[in-house]
Amino acid sequence: MGGSEAGLSPYDAIARLYDPWSAGVVEDISFYVEEAVSSGGPVVELGVGTGRIAIPTAMAGVHVIGVDSSAAMLAVCAERGREAGVDDRLELRVGDLRSPPVDETVALVTCPFRAYLHLATDEERLDALRAAHALLVPGGRLVFDVFAPSPEDVEETDGRWIEREPEIFERADWDLDAQTLTLSVRGAQGESTMTLWWLEPQRWHTLLAETGFAVAACYGWFDRRPYAGGEDSVWIARTS
Repeated sequence: MGGSEAGLSPYDAIARLYDPWSAGVVEDISFYVEEAVSSGGPVVELGVGTGRIAIPTAMAGVHVIGVDSSAAMLAVCAERGREAGVDDRLELRVGDLRSPPVDETVALVTCPFRAYLHLATDEERLDALRAAHALLVPGGRLVFDVFAPSPEDVEETDGRWIEREPEIFERADWDLDAQTLTLSVRGAQGESTMTLWWLEPQRWHTLLAETGFAVAACYGWFDRRPYAGGEDSVWIARTS
């Protein structure tokens, strides 16, 4: 993930903590790899982070142009790519979700793991969606996932330090009026705090329409079940 201005990313401080922190998040990997393979590549991945999805995608034979605001996260991604033997299929660039440093046009742009929630306002969201649209060939696809919390999730987690992985603790502070999540993480390899802004799915639908996208699918999970309410939504949007 990563959507703040280059050089100011809250992920810089946890670049070495990120992989063990997110070790349990695997449910989205095959979904994004399938989307990448079906596109034929290359793929632009926004918020590429340490390569949790980009490296499996490259291992499947697809060239990935990965953009992230955190140079430290990209350094870890480059290391992992070399270790996996796919560094020739990873092209990593420091940049912002709203103005990714990509001149190429591609058939698929992805923004996995809720990275668009780093955008604070509709103006920023519209800028980011327009930027993604500009990277796509006619008929190209933007694929991303976001969430809006359930009351149960807020009740269970608000203001509490929870051991998410061994010796890695996470705290969620929810503001339901502002629709923000202040997320803190700490462990032996670093600590950081970041803010996420969520929207209801209908608002994402409207923003996509405003930026020239047609929604091809909205899923409720990475197994492609149709969205029928719930926290997570997975979007496939097409250019005309």
